[in-house]
Amino acid sequence: MGIFRRLSSTEEVLPFEITVTVSAGQNFTLPISDYGALTPNFSVSWGDGNSDTITSSTQAERIHTYASAGTYTISILGFMPVFSVNNNSSIRTLIRSIVSFGNVGLRRIDFYGCSFITSIPSSVTGLSETVIFTNFMRSTGLTSIPSNFFDASVNATTFTDSFSFLSGLTSIPNGLFNNNVNATIFSSTFNACVNLATVPSTLFDQNVNVINFSSCFRNCRSLTSPLQFTFNTQVTTFANIYNMGTTSNSMAGTAPTLWLRVPEPYGFAAFRNCINLTNYAAIPSNWK
Repeated sequence: MGIFRRLSSTEEVLPFEITVTVSAGQNFTLPISDYGALTPNFSVSWGDGNSDTITSSTQAERIHTYASAGTYTISILGFMPVFSVNNNSSIRTLIRSIVSFGNVGLRRIDFYGCSFITSIPSSVTGLSETVIFTNFMRSTGLTSIPSNFFDASVNATTFTDSFSFLSGLTSIPNGLFNNNVNATIFSSTFNACVNLATVPSTLFDQNVNVINFSSCFRNCRSLTSPLQFTFNTQVTTFANIYNMGTTSNSMAGTAPTLWLRVPEPYGFAAFRNCINLTNYAAIPSNWK
């Protein structure tokens, strides 16, 4: 397809850009891979005056050595189906910020473990082809999620651990997943966001194809009431969804009677330690 993927006549070519901070002689490896039959085909500017053309996810040139210490902006133009840090200890602390998601055809993306990332760009039309958001911002320094962040990501199916282990996250914006009608998995999406206190009551109302909410809000001990999941009738597992790990939590209100659905979803420990729920006594033992 050439170095640059084909864009529509009205679509502006925008680079994917991140900043990295390195010491003299340090390597940075682009965390790229294939996505099924889709392979990378892009040019990368390393920010130090050097550039390379990448046409294979295993190509040696995906590794760059910086001669001088400093902070550099890496810019990628073309087609990059996967960018997955996945808690890689050799690069997770080098990445300091996301400048732009660009429009490089990303199908899967995560910055898992990049603790220096504290914010993400609000303009995300370049994520319109993304399918997998597993570990997207897991264990980063993110403190807020831009409103309408996933509006363009209509192909997204999987949000496993997308925002888990974010101690600085306190709220979720209204309508965050409204356009993700193809989503099927929200397992551990906000797991261990211990200071998350505000969740819109309609957060998942448009996600009617979801089958898995296991551990979605596990150990979110600052939450004050559970969602009702009225429109999520296809779910087969709610296991551990509000498992708090300890009775020292803020969960109150009324638990949705998910155990009365036919067929009954799997609900092991769904409301464990949520002892202040008004109907806690009525929750079946295997659900708590």
